[in-house]
This record gives sequence, C-alpha cells and structure tokens, in this order.
Amino acid sequence: MTGLRFQKGLYYIGIALILWVAVSFIVAPIYSVLTQAFVDGSRLDFSAAQELAASGRVRSAIRNTLIVSALSVVTVNIIGIFEVAALEYLDIKGRRFLKFAYAMPLIFGSVVAAAGYNFTYGQTGVVTRAIQAIFPALPNDWFSGIFAIVVAHTFLLTSFHYLFLRAAIRRVDYSVIEAARSLGASNLRAFRSVVLPLLLPTIFAASLLVTYESLGSFAIPAVVGGQRFDMIAELILTLNSLRRPDMAAMLSVLLGVAVILCVLLLQRIEKRGSYSGGAKTPVAIQRIKLSNPVTNILAHGFAYLIAVLQLLPVALVLLFSFAPAKSIMSEVIPTSLSLRNYAAVLSGGEAFTPLKNSLFMGVTAVAMALLVSLFVVILANRHRNKLTTVLDLTFMLPWTLPAPFIAIGLIVTFATPNLLVGNQTLLGSYWILPIGYAIVVIPLMIRFLRAAFYALDPFQLEAAQALGAPPLYRFMRVTLPAIAPVIVLIAGLNINTILSEYTMSAFLFNVNNKPLSIALFEGARSANPEQAAINLVYMTLIMVFSYFIISIADRYGLGKSSSR
Repeated sequence: MTGLRFQKGLYYIGIALILWVAVSFIVAPIYSVLTQAFVDGSRLDFSAAQELAASGRVRSAIRNTLIVSALSVVTVNIIGIFEVAALEYLDIKGRRFLKFAYAMPLIFGSVVAAAGYNFTYGQTGVVTRAIQAIFPALPNDWFSGIFAIVVAHTFLLTSFHYLFLRAAIRRVDYSVIEAARSLGASNLRAFRSVVLPLLLPTIFAASLLVTYESLGSFAIPAVVGGQRFDMIAELILTLNSLRRPDMAAMLSVLLGVAVILCVLLLQRIEKRGSYSGGAKTPVAIQRIKLSNPVTNILAHGFAYLIAVLQLLPVALVLLFSFAPAKSIMSEVIPTSLSLRNYAAVLSGGEAFTPLKNSLFMGVTAVAMALLVSLFVVILANRHRNKLTTVLDLTFMLPWTLPAPFIAIGLIVTFATPNLLVGNQTLLGSYWILPIGYAIVVIPLMIRFLRAAFYALDPFQLEAAQALGAPPLYRFMRVTLPAIAPVIVLIAGLNINTILSEYTMSAFLFNVNNKPLSIALFEGARSANPEQAAINLVYMTLIMVFSYFIISIADRYGLGKSSSR
C-alpha cells in the first residue's frame, strides 16, 4: 500500500512538473513575444510595426526571404524529383553510387553545410581558386547572395525527397504505368501523367518542409549570403543585439505568421486535389530503360552531375581536414596529409571546448526532453480528455513556430528575474541554451514515442496488470524495454541535430557554453588558416557521427521496436 501511495505521489508530482514546463518554457515565452510586439504598458502599441514598415533594410530582408523561399521550392523540387526518378523509376547505371551521393544532405546540413559550401565555393574556396587559375577575372564573391543561398538550399533540402518521395514512388502500382504505355504514352509522358499525380500529396508535403526551412534559414544566408544580404532570421538576431526586443519580437511574429500561413495554404491545396492510389496489392515498380540513346546519355549525365555536386563539398572537407593549415587556403589539392588537426581538437585543449559543450548540452537537453515527452505520452494514453489534448497541443507548438520566435520568447521572458524559475534570471546563464534545445526537440520525440506506444502489445500490459503488477513496475518491466530501441534512436538523432543546430545557439549562447555550431560559424568567417583547419575537423566529426546515427536508424528502423 505504501508503495502504491509513493507511486501515486510521484505521478502527481510528474503532472505538476509537466504543467510547469509547459507554462514556463512554451506558453510564457509565446505570451512574452506577443506582448513585447504589441503592448506598451497597459495599451496596444504598434510603433514597432510602423518602424519595421519604414525600414528599407527590413523590407529588403522580407523580400529576400520570400524570393529565396519561392526559388528554393522550385529548384529543390526539380532536383529532388529527378533524383527520385533516377533512383526508382529510370534504369540508371551505378545506383549504389547515386544513392550514396544523394543521401549526403542527411549528414551535411545546417551550419556544417554552410561552412562546407563556403570552404568549397567562397572567396578563398577550393573551387574558386581552381576556377580563378583558369579565369583570373572571376570575382572572389561570385558565390554569394540569392544565387549562393538557393544553390545551397537546392542540394541540401532534397533530403526530404530522398526520405519521403522515394517511399511514395515505391507504392505506385506499376500496372497503371504499363497501362498508360500500352495506350501509346512515352516513358516521360507516363511519368508526367500517371506517376507525378499519384506523388502530388508527398510533393506538397516536401514543398511545405522546404518552405518552412527556407523561411527560417539562418546559417546558410549568414555564411554565404554576403555581408550586405539580409534575411528575416538574421535580422531578428541583429535587432535583438541592438537592444530592440520589441522590433525583434514583431519580426519574429511576422515570420511565425508566414510559416503558419504556408502550412495552412499547402494543406488546403492538398485537400482540394484529387489523388488516386494504386491497387491494394500494387505491382512493384520496375525501372524503365530509356530507349532513346540521346535521352539516355543526358539522363545519366545529369544524374552523375548532381551526384558530383552533392559529394564535392563533403569530399573536400574530409580531404582537407587532414591537410596542414598552411595549405588549406592556398592549395587546390593538399600535398601532404596528417592527423595533426585531429590531435589539436581531441587532445582536450581550447579547440575541444565547443565540442565538449555541445555534447554535454545535447545529452542534457535530450534527457530532459525525453522525460517530458514520455510523461506527456503516458498521460495522454491514460487520460483521453480535453486537458491532455490541450497539453499535447501545447508541447507541439514549437514545431509550428520558427526557432527565432521561440528564442526571442525565451530571451524576453527570462531577461529579468522571473517567478516561474524561482525569481532567477536565466538569460546569460549556462542552462538557457539546453532548455531552448529541449523545447524544440520535444515535438518530434512526442510523435515518435506516441507511435511506439500505439505499437505496444496490449495483452502484455493486461497480463502484467492481472498479475498484480503496479503501474511503475509495468512501465519499467514491460513498456520501457519494448520502446527502448525507439528511445535510443530518437535520442541519437536529436543529439546529432543539436550538434549542428545554429539558430537557437546564435540567440542564446554565451561565453560559458559556446557550442560547436557557433565555433563553426566563426571559423567559416575567419581568415586564420589554423582556425579553418580546426573547422574542417569539427565538420568531419559531425558528419561521421551523423552517418553513424542515420545508419543505425536506417538498419533497425524506428518502427521495428514493437516486435521485440
């Protein structure tokens, strides 16, 4: 009886802690952003909006963001759809190589990709030096502005097509394609008229994700956009550093509204469409060989060109990470290789500190997020009512809001002593950044954990309950072992994300917790060859860790834990 009372007490303490987390770190920051943007004292105030509207720099940033987002959706879909066709629809030789190359955005993203593209195509980049050796008139800043950002987005954001569109095209019934071809349709027309309409829901979903990422893009514009090029996320950070939190909050609200409108618009477009799938037991799709030799050569050439462009920055970063610092900004191909750069990072000196900080904060944030997510899912499963629904939706809010909005909310809420956290000032402390990381990864954890709980065998839980096992014992001996593979995988994936997360880091870091992403960003802008060498090691280590985590996830799958 005492044990049951103890467990019941822990349960109510857990509910109180979950409510405190939701109110303190989600509801309060959102409320703070809105009041900072629209309220002055006790009255509504739109002066910040008027100042933003009058600013030419703000208008330029909004225009740049919209142009980059629109162009990115178009170019990413063109390249992404072709990549999927090359892997799954057309008979292109060397599919293993192409699959490996097209998967590069999964391990080469965020600030790592920004620094990698800058190292490859920037003012002192390897490709820039190689081209200038042939065409000396090429300006150093040829890879900058909208062109550079859209190019980077085009090859990095195809990861959504690689993950989701490949799965969708495999579900297309090949007999429908054969029927179209028997009626005289060419391979290209069959793809355009039969396959693409069936893939439209997934294409809309991928376009939504591309738009979301483009609207909130931060690291890539900051590194390769150029000093005179602004996008909204960068400008929010600038306004905050200029001690204009009202204008930063207003601009973050604008960015949040743009993201939400984008979501609603694309959902409406998808619902209005008419899509028909294949048979319940579809004939597996077969790759089609292009009979026209010219078309076949062009398709192979384009497929391999994309593969080379995907691999080039990754290969150069990996190669030059072993090169002496003096050759990094002067040679096209390094003349000597060594492990000196890795020794400098891993020996425990100053260069190791950002890596140590990111690992510690990543593990801490993921542990906090896992505890919250597990309890929210358990609570929602045990009590299906309006309160748990509202709580669940509250924790999903960070998924629909851009990272600058959340970061500004945390800054405004905890810039002064706040009763929600014991009258402490969290801004400037070590823990504000891990809290920010945890808030943004909780929604994804809840989604995967909820799916894992749905896959549990209810008869095992009922048998344990029938044998008199108390709730905590049932969770520790039945539920937790069953969902453990999912927990391990989502923990690894989120630690991997945090290692290269830049937006939240740029807003919330301080000298005591400088993360790896900030060190990468500073190194990408530095002209110091020693710093460039350290940067390359950072990028390589993140890519190796990413590859390791994604390989495990791909091999074991997030949905296979229920069979254990």
